Amino acid sequence: MRHQLTFCVFAAICSLVCCKAIARQINAEPAWYIDIATLTSDTMAGRQAGTPSATMATQYIQSRLQELGYSTELQEFEFKKGFFSKAIGYNVVSTDCQRNCLVISAHYDHLGTKGNKIYAGANDNASGVAAMLYLAQRLEPFKDRITFVAFDAEEPGLYGAYHFVARVPHEQLAMNINLDMLKLPKANSRLFFFTRDNLCTRAIEQLDNTTIKTQIAKSNQAINRRVKDDRVDWLRASDHWAFAKQKIPFVFITGAEDPHYHSPTDTLSNFDTDRYQQTLYLLQGFTEQLLSAHCSDSFVLG
Repeated sequence: MRHQLTFCVFAAICSLVCCKAIARQINAEPAWYIDIATLTSDTMAGRQAGTPSATMATQYIQSRLQELGYSTELQEFEFKKGFFSKAIGYNVVSTDCQRNCLVISAHYDHLGTKGNKIYAGANDNASGVAAMLYLAQRLEPFKDRITFVAFDAEEPGLYGAYHFVARVPHEQLAMNINLDMLKLPKANSRLFFFTRDNLCTRAIEQLDNTTIKTQIAKSNQAINRRVKDDRVDWLRASDHWAFAKQKIPFVFITGAEDPHYHSPTDTLSNFDTDRYQQTLYLLQGFTEQLLSAHCSDSFVLG
């Protein structure tokens, strides 16, 4: 059935929405699974920014947000590609929130192809995009308080995030929740909530008593000593850095480690689907508390 899904979704590029609907009729997998399977299919060819496959991903994500009831726009921007050329990227942005918005983001571009190898990027970062779309569905009643944005051109230099932060008035940006690499490869792996701010207590309480191990981290060292890798600067590791540079509060949510990182083996076959589903439940509860009356005056309480 999963092979039928891939064939259906991509049989005709011009009918992404129609094929997606048919895929759900013939496949019992949850929507998030279909999203990851679609974004990591061979036809998407690794979603390298500035390529036709990235444009296909753009169209797919926009159609999914619209299907879930959101108004959207595409932000077009130019970015440097290689030493001597430039390319065009596109952010997919929901536009229902106009002020004091909780920005939930995930980048959708990846590495593309190298020779005959496809870098599908299931964890990096189809996992974040699927989680963003899951939250868009579950949090639709809050859509006038949330901006969902799928960033392009993260891999070559956070270009989509920089464009978004520069273009959107900062009174619209209350806080960024950035989702990147959410797969937990081992039973004892942790989902890190990396932030420099003091989070609302009710939101923090959602991270306890869960089947997923979590950790709030306020320094690189807090994550690196857990994953035993001192090379990563987590503050600058993903699109939240564009917000942090402008002193906009952020929470970077990541599983941090993956033996398949930037490898052709980063595929959906390496996912523990039950653990990922539990991660989605956790993200929903955490975000709902940020949007609740308990935290309504400010997403971040100092």
